[in-house]
Amino acid sequence: MTTQTTDGQLSTRAARRAGGHAGPAPPVGERLPVPPRQRRPALAALAVVLILGGAALAATLVLTSGQKQEYLLINKDIAIGEVLTPQHFLQQPLSSTRSSVFAPVPVSDFYGRVNGKRALVELRKGALLTEGTFGDRVTPAKGLTQLSLNVPEGQYPTGLEAGDIVRVLHTPRANSNNNANQDDKLVPRGATLVAAAYVTSVVRSTSGQNGVVVGIEVKDVELARSPNTGLPAVAAANALNAISVVRLDPTHDYDQGGR
Repeated sequence: MTTQTTDGQLSTRAARRAGGHAGPAPPVGERLPVPPRQRRPALAALAVVLILGGAALAATLVLTSGQKQEYLLINKDIAIGEVLTPQHFLQQPLSSTRSSVFAPVPVSDFYGRVNGKRALVELRKGALLTEGTFGDRVTPAKGLTQLSLNVPEGQYPTGLEAGDIVRVLHTPRANSNNNANQDDKLVPRGATLVAAAYVTSVVRSTSGQNGVVVGIEVKDVELARSPNTGLPAVAAANALNAISVVRLDPTHDYDQGGR
């Protein structure tokens, strides 16, 4: 059927066909035909696998990052030779590590491996306790002697701690026995036993009388200058609880044997 306009003329496209006049028809723009969509099941399956794999990896990372362990965090500066106690540490949660270079000590190892051991190096507040920094004993440096002093209550300064520089005095009590009086003839009361010593540790005495046991390092030359050849006098006074320690100015010149 031929479509006609209101004036009886054929429509433009039909008129051109019917008239057959010369000359090519002007191009009429049309969309290119859309090719039929091809299904690729292999690619779809691969995409699903990648999505699921990525989700699993993300979940693993989240779970791994959440696996933390408690490690020993040093609560205050610790001097060489100081005895390690629970008061020296806090608990620090960190992601577990298997590094052979950085090997922090877990809290669970404290009572089995750390408590009662000595610091082999200076330990700083805020650092983690690591393997190799503590042990059973500390060998004194060349030219130093290590001593342990029983100091009664009232004969040491408040707040005495490792790292202090002290003077050791001979202070037998007035009500001491005859042995003390005889010792007083050899070493005058109030005499200096050690002019300067480095405190390595301070722990409460087990005597229950609020005394302390003070670990010190002494230069051999200091002992040689002490009365009665030094070491015997210190040992005798120590046995009689006739020792007092006095804290010196922290700027006091003291050599720790090159440490």
